[in-house]
Amino acid sequence: MKILPGRAVSFTLLSLAVTAVLVLGVLSLPWYGEHAATPPRLLQSARGAGPLRAGVAAVTFDLPPGVPIGGFARLSYRSEGVRDPVGARALVLAVPGCKVALASAEILLVPEALEAAVRARVTDLGLDGLVLAATHTHAGPGGYWAQAAGERLATGRYDPHLRDLVAGAIADAIRRADAALAPARVAVARGVADELSRSRSGGPEDGRLTVVRLDREGGVPLAELVVFPAHATILGMANRKISGDWPGRFLAQGRRGTRLFFQGAIGDQSTEGPSQTPETFGDAVSARVDGLSSPAPDPAPALAFSAVELALPSPEPGAAPPPLRRAARTLAHAAFPATGRVEALRIGDVLLVAVPAEPVASVAAGWRASLPASATIVSLAGGYVGYVEEPARMADRSGETVRTYFGPDLARRLGEAARLAAETVRGGPGPR
Repeated sequence: MKILPGRAVSFTLLSLAVTAVLVLGVLSLPWYGEHAATPPRLLQSARGAGPLRAGVAAVTFDLPPGVPIGGFARLSYRSEGVRDPVGARALVLAVPGCKVALASAEILLVPEALEAAVRARVTDLGLDGLVLAATHTHAGPGGYWAQAAGERLATGRYDPHLRDLVAGAIADAIRRADAALAPARVAVARGVADELSRSRSGGPEDGRLTVVRLDREGGVPLAELVVFPAHATILGMANRKISGDWPGRFLAQGRRGTRLFFQGAIGDQSTEGPSQTPETFGDAVSARVDGLSSPAPDPAPALAFSAVELALPSPEPGAAPPPLRRAARTLAHAAFPATGRVEALRIGDVLLVAVPAEPVASVAAGWRASLPASATIVSLAGGYVGYVEEPARMADRSGETVRTYFGPDLARRLGEAARLAAETVRGGPGPR
């Protein structure tokens, strides 16, 4: 082994240091301008009312051995077997003038390209809208996100075959649900389970439950759509087996037809309770949902959908220390999207507002203050732009700031898009 003289080592280290400083300096130059704060733009809308038809379906992912496991920043993403099966569930609702699909996949998040792949597979169904969201399990399959930072920090190496496998299964669930359309009725139940949710960063707790129940004429249970905020991270980073974590257990315990699960305003919300396992926590949430009463079902509810595009602020990774922020912005500029999409879905007297992000509870509360009282925030739907923290907490780098991808204006821009989407669907028939 050849050993370099001391002067040679010093020169090499000096050269590396100078190179690093030069690269940092170049990256810190203002290569990109700030994204303009243009008003949100309505992309599409549909509304109708009358006799409701509904169909639901569940499909299990057919995963190859060793599929990447999505969630956490792991040294190795290779999975080592299956703890419990995971898949996708879909609900299709139709009234005269409007047909929409809701799909819930047992994965970490829904990149824009994955949603586009699903949409391309169901274009012939004549859907007026699609809300596709993740249960946010940190133990589900990965490999479907073609984004450098996402691959290294969240879902493992991208594999187009795995992307197509996941997209195909979600589309299959939507198709099966569409094929099962038949007369149905809908009722909405609401409650609070604060004892099952806690803020991990010192903010308010948000244990609100929204439950949309559907049955067939005569009262035969059909489906139950549940929104509740709590990170699906009970199994932890050491886990190497594919699993739906606690939402997977919750989905399996449905007593009122096929369950779908969406995360609420999840940004700073984690699970709460002693002796947690996916089974005990999933059962606890299930018991709370089962205990909620709902009014008489409506066979002819208003149904409306809208999608709004917003201009995102310039990327500003919250994890970057002050000396590296300018360089981090430059690197992130090409990695993250310039626009986002917010969707609103009205089903009778409930309004679901779906965002491609993880807003903290206080941000979501601010949005709801300007939305109808029936509004429920759904996270991790139709894309991914990271966490949304309060601007004041971002200024002092507290809360969930370290997990944000964009600057403090993201909360305001998403809120404006949510208001436009909600106002659009409120214009439909029925109570306002």
